[in-house]
Amino acid sequence: MYRSLFACPHVQWFFNACALWLVFTVAVSNGQSQRTSDGQWNRFRGPNGQGTLLECGVQLPWSESQVQRVVLPGSGNGSPVFFQGQAVLLTTNAADATRTVVGVDLEKNKVAWSKSYPSVKHPIHGFSSYASSTPCTDGKLVFVAWADPQEVVVRAFQSDGSESWMRTFPRYVSQHGFGTSPMVVDGKLILLNSQDAEELPPGIQPGQDVMIALDTQTGNTVWSSELPTTRVCYGVPCIYENGGKKELLCSTTGQGMFSLDSATGKVLWNHDCFTQRVCSSALLVGDVLIGTHGSGGGRDNRLVAWDVVNKKELFRVNRAAPYVPTPVAKDGLLFLWSDAGIVSCVEMKSGEVIWSKRIGSDYSGSPVILGDKLINASHTGVVTFLTAGREFVKIGEIETNQTIRSTIAANGSQVLLRTDSELWVIR
Repeated sequence: MYRSLFACPHVQWFFNACALWLVFTVAVSNGQSQRTSDGQWNRFRGPNGQGTLLECGVQLPWSESQVQRVVLPGSGNGSPVFFQGQAVLLTTNAADATRTVVGVDLEKNKVAWSKSYPSVKHPIHGFSSYASSTPCTDGKLVFVAWADPQEVVVRAFQSDGSESWMRTFPRYVSQHGFGTSPMVVDGKLILLNSQDAEELPPGIQPGQDVMIALDTQTGNTVWSSELPTTRVCYGVPCIYENGGKKELLCSTTGQGMFSLDSATGKVLWNHDCFTQRVCSSALLVGDVLIGTHGSGGGRDNRLVAWDVVNKKELFRVNRAAPYVPTPVAKDGLLFLWSDAGIVSCVEMKSGEVIWSKRIGSDYSGSPVILGDKLINASHTGVVTFLTAGREFVKIGEIETNQTIRSTIAANGSQVLLRTDSELWVIR
């Protein structure tokens, strides 16, 4: 009987189709589990700084019943990362610049541990804070960085809050304060230690841009590469795999867009295309590197798309280009969310602006794409939801009545929204 059934062409087609569907489903499920597990949203803007999560089980826009609010010991702008069932982030006491590393238990919705460290109060940008850096993790340890005029500090923590190691690096020269974040590649903690060398107050000696690679387990220096120094920049590198080797792609004012060998720190190439400060992080879309420069006033903001294979510039966007927010991409479309609240959709193949709409004002956080939704939060706490597609569709917005200058983090079942003084866990 069974043989006669399988001999039927229609039955054979049915079982073959089922087998293919099963293989596809398992492959997608495995890939998605890698993208959405706690260890994967492990740095600023998640896996490789992409800011995207293809599948998100959280209802968006959310309702009040989905939200658990955790009051934080201090304030700040840095985003959280997922780490062994926790959300880890940095806070500060603005009165004395004390830095506090906080681990929030995501099952119990409460602070599990916190470690505070005295620091030196110093001038920072009005939109910044002493806790504007996002941690990163390799799944075993979680790493946090900050700086004051005397030193740059990097610390590694275990899941119970115990400190594994600490490194300091002398001097930090910046008129706006520290705002970059670390990331991990192949057992190395990477940090862009960018500093100011131009337009300094009298008596202040120039700083030096250095890309640093530390061993994640010991904190020992693996390599250190000096870079051209002009204005302090805050972008986090991303990883590009080329012929079995991994490159670090980044952007600064002095070096433009550039690539470093992740194993040695050697500069492989650069494209000198920026003259103003670079605050956004490197975004890799296929083989195209996206970077921006600009100013707080929005004058002469610029986005550049660079072909990392053929080493050529593909296009520029000058109108409504973001300064602080990092762009995000999906399905051949690039989405720009400017500081002034103008959102644009750009065709990646041509650089053509498909649509551009003003939806608010004053943004420092970077947009993310969760499923098919494009999301960002304004300084005044308005979270806006758009469709991440070729047509402009506003899905809705939520008034949080909070100050928000951070970037959303997410996994398959939770969305984390960090306000100035709270962590919202949205399920």
